[in-house]
Amino acid sequence: MKLATFEQNKTEKWGFVISDPEDQSDLIVVPQELEALIPQIARFTSYFELVTPKFIPDGQEWPEDMQGFLAMGEEGMEILKRMENFAARFISKQDGYLLRQCSYHRNEVHLKAPVPRPRLYWGLVQNSPAFFRNDPKRAVVQLYPQGHQRTQACIIGDHDIAFLVGGKDDAFPVGFNIELGVVIGKQGKYIEAKDALDYIAGYTNVLELTPRNWYNDIDREKPRVEDDFFMAATASWNGKKMDALAPMGPYIVTKDEILNPYDLESYTKQDGYVRDHGFSGQYILGIERAIEFFSSFGTLYPGDVIHLGAMQIDGLRLWSEYSYTPENSVQGEIEGLGTVTAHVMWKDNYDWRQPDDETYIHPAPAVRELINKGEDCLADVKDFDPEAVRHFWIIFGNYDEAEKLEGMARVEDIPRILNNPGRAVTGNNHTVLSKRATGIIAGLELGVVIKKVTHQIALEDINDYILGYTFIVSFTDTSFKEQVQGPAGRQEQQFPVLYGRWGDGYNVLAEQIEPGFSMKGHKMKLTIDGVGEVETTTDEYIMSAEKAVSVASKYVTFFPGDVISMGRTARRIEIPAEVVEKGFTGKAVVEGLGELPLEVRKDDGTFGRTERVVDISDIN
Repeated sequence: MKLATFEQNKTEKWGFVISDPEDQSDLIVVPQELEALIPQIARFTSYFELVTPKFIPDGQEWPEDMQGFLAMGEEGMEILKRMENFAARFISKQDGYLLRQCSYHRNEVHLKAPVPRPRLYWGLVQNSPAFFRNDPKRAVVQLYPQGHQRTQACIIGDHDIAFLVGGKDDAFPVGFNIELGVVIGKQGKYIEAKDALDYIAGYTNVLELTPRNWYNDIDREKPRVEDDFFMAATASWNGKKMDALAPMGPYIVTKDEILNPYDLESYTKQDGYVRDHGFSGQYILGIERAIEFFSSFGTLYPGDVIHLGAMQIDGLRLWSEYSYTPENSVQGEIEGLGTVTAHVMWKDNYDWRQPDDETYIHPAPAVRELINKGEDCLADVKDFDPEAVRHFWIIFGNYDEAEKLEGMARVEDIPRILNNPGRAVTGNNHTVLSKRATGIIAGLELGVVIKKVTHQIALEDINDYILGYTFIVSFTDTSFKEQVQGPAGRQEQQFPVLYGRWGDGYNVLAEQIEPGFSMKGHKMKLTIDGVGEVETTTDEYIMSAEKAVSVASKYVTFFPGDVISMGRTARRIEIPAEVVEKGFTGKAVVEGLGELPLEVRKDDGTFGRTERVVDISDIN
């Protein structure tokens, strides 16, 4: 079964795909509309004198979007398969005219990404033999997944426009390649590899485009990208987080249609010509290992997307000398999953859009939806929900002693800033650490909450886009270091620092959000009872929140309610494994922002917040 999300008359719809018996083209049938049409069909069709099909159970309704459907789990899939079987037979054998009232030709609607707003869009890196097979100096290949979290603003659908910004010396060279996307279909945590495939709804294409804007800005005056891992990660991964550069689709193909996900050929194309030919069996780390690893610290939800990285060449090149007209495109195709196409526009060179093109509102569909619905701004601090944060950003090396303690040179112009899963943030101070947690490093950080859609905002205007300031108690799980095998490269050594913050609720927000708060001159104090206490001030921070947000907004879009941590300070508290095992309490205080009592336990299945049934508004 193929599942699609599309837009018709500016309304988002989703459905399953059947073949039109007239010309074998794809028809998308909308379940809600078919269910509503059954009484009308029954009135005029003799078939219904024998049996009237019933699909959705009494008292239930079809969800409004794809994530809502996926949350129905296996029961929903079985219902939809019955409906698909009925629709395919009915349109060819009974009354094709009536069924077309709830079906849409693919070429007559605007296909969106099949999951337009995943809360997790996690892409693995260095998962192809191409990273090590020709490098004699590479002694060890790490067998833990390494990856980055994308934003909802980077997602586009089939035949959408992928935007390159800036001049020849800004965006180029641009890398692109096709990757296998895995769509989660069932909520789960602590999933063993042997059970991982049970949590998959299906597969899709993810076409990755990565311009060099961040690299070129960082290195414009002098080479700096290679200074440290977090500078290099900012340059590389933030290119993948730029607006409208991660096409997904065209469909989700349910897992029953794919006999073996490790036996699929892939093709990366430019203007229809094959540029690279790969094979899913080349992946070093597979689906099962990735799911087991992520779920060891974070909950997976229906509609989450994991893409497994390049299969062969990592980043075919687009150069400024190529043509970027409406007829030019790049494509990604994986056997059995169809082809996803992106029309690449270098808008500073040739903007071929019509005056009424909706991308003038914003390049990203997810952002345009907020703007069109009037949901692009939080009117007040009371409108902020810490349990529904879309994106959680952390700035690294932004304190005076960063070079001394972590080898990160002082940087005052471009923040080392990375996006992380929103689920790592919570407003619940009864923190439950993952079962895998050993030692914990606790820190106290200043945080910023974004007020409204923030994209390419000048420094002098940025305060209008900040809802207010708060503080964050962060917990870093040191167990990830145990998975690194030596000799390890810089990236492999530093990934545990990033992943250590990704556990569910490992970044606890204070309740108070203060608009107009000054970053300078405020005392900060963190106490872990029976372990230690640290005091510092907000004066340790190098770059202001205003500058960091403004500079980053040049290339990425911040959403209302996004949380940005200004990063660690020099003094943190190391909590030994034996204390973590028993649980601990503490308190954080930041002058002008109040205090936050803490109660922390390791997950034993009996303590802490219960995983709530996630409403679709939370997922989106």
